Amino acid sequence: MEIKQLKYFLQICKDESFSKAAKNLYITQQGLSKAIKNLEEEIHAPVFYRTVTGVKLTQYGEYLQEKSKHILQEADVILDDIKQMNRFNEGTVNVAFSFGVISALTPAFISGFREIYPHIELNIREYEDYYCEEAVFNEEADVGFTIAPVEKTKFNVIIVKQDKMCLLVNEHNHLSLKSQVDFSEIKNEKFIIVNENFKLYHNFTNKCREAGFEPEIYFTTMEMILVHNLSRLNKGVGVSVHFITNDVANVRPITFIDPSCTWEVCLITKKNCITSYITKTFINYTLRMYGLEAK
Repeated sequence: MEIKQLKYFLQICKDESFSKAAKNLYITQQGLSKAIKNLEEEIHAPVFYRTVTGVKLTQYGEYLQEKSKHILQEADVILDDIKQMNRFNEGTVNVAFSFGVISALTPAFISGFREIYPHIELNIREYEDYYCEEAVFNEEADVGFTIAPVEKTKFNVIIVKQDKMCLLVNEHNHLSLKSQVDFSEIKNEKFIIVNENFKLYHNFTNKCREAGFEPEIYFTTMEMILVHNLSRLNKGVGVSVHFITNDVANVRPITFIDPSCTWEVCLITKKNCITSYITKTFINYTLRMYGLEAK
């Protein structure tokens, strides 16, 4: 049973004539008759009987008329509610990403949101980690995706993805036969890593200091691809994230024995700041994508 059929049915009830109803509905009388016939076949009962003056309702028709009015009224309420929701679901969400995070997320993450919510525009900008947080704190971005740790006195923080910190070594490097290392094994190496504006730099160097040594930083950059290329040329030991290493030729990724050597992607919003309806829509979409509970 379709809403359209019920609308046709109620129009005939009002006009007491198939021809008049067809005219008011802007369809052919044949098309109207077919729709009512299909309705009667579906409910296995006649809804009209013909008289010399037009058509009248059967007892089944009378029952259907009463119920159809309520159904169509409720359908109108639903449509109005959805239209109202769509009015709120329009506008722009400014999203800040730390460099590399978009690549770490599901490939369909952005395109999937745009397909489901075509009236919400995502204005995406990429930053070094600390500048990503700064953009959210200064309200230049409504929501951000940055790397842990994040200061929870300033931000609402939800971890949405976790990967492993790793080393990248040339296949001829003496470490290349290992699949995992302890920090004590690498204290004499020189390292190639992203610069101080990235959490990876600080997370790695802090771990080295906890292990009792100051790491020798051979080269810093803001481009991870340069870390990989210099590692491939055996200019030093690269520090990277495991998911990126699959496409790097002639190098081997080595993870750390320490399980806390992670690279965690956090969704952040500014604390004590009003979150718009469309920003909440984007946040809840993200949480559903990563199997987390929507808010």
